[in-house]
Amino acid sequence: MADKVAQTIDAPPTVEKEQVEDRPPLPEAHSPWKTYLRPYWLTLILNNTKLIFGLVIGVQYLAQFIGAVACINLYSDVDRLKPCSLTGELADGEKSSEVFDMPLMLMAVYHIIEWIRTTVLLTVILIGVNWAIFWYATSLNTLFGLIVYAFAHMAYFDEQGEMCAATQPDRASWILSEIIAFWVMYFFYAFPFVILFCRGKARADASLVYAYEKSEDDED
Repeated sequence: MADKVAQTIDAPPTVEKEQVEDRPPLPEAHSPWKTYLRPYWLTLILNNTKLIFGLVIGVQYLAQFIGAVACINLYSDVDRLKPCSLTGELADGEKSSEVFDMPLMLMAVYHIIEWIRTTVLLTVILIGVNWAIFWYATSLNTLFGLIVYAFAHMAYFDEQGEMCAATQPDRASWILSEIIAFWVMYFFYAFPFVILFCRGKARADASLVYAYEKSEDDED
């Protein structure tokens, strides 16, 4: 009886072992890219390359925040009610405001959603919370962005847009800046994980091994 008690006392706790056993085994080296892009493995890789991805996504975070604030501010700008023409429909301030109102509102909505997505992704990168699935689930916003900026492009270069650009210069200039910035940055930030492809599978494997070794050390 005493021996059984001693064995029970000396036995190591089983909670940590169960936690380790519950963790999936590392994928084989040089697995297909779809393996590394699964939320669980992607979270580990991003968290262990936080310097690179933190800087890249940090730029996106600031860009989306500034874009949202600017669009909301310019939507209610004092110049919005200035007539774009002396005659016709655009001689009315309300009608003139409508020319750029919709593009600015849609861009603000796009920026806010993208800012939330970027905030969650930064949490994944900097803290290691397994929320990468949220990024994938809200990817439709990238398609929404294409629609928004195609609409803004048409509104700006439309005949009415050219007329209102003269009387509402701040609103027009910002819309043009947004259109240029969007097409410059869109294809990269629609899928920033392309950085993984550039770094190669060997570094992705090394990041996963390091993440597992680090977690084991923390448990010890």
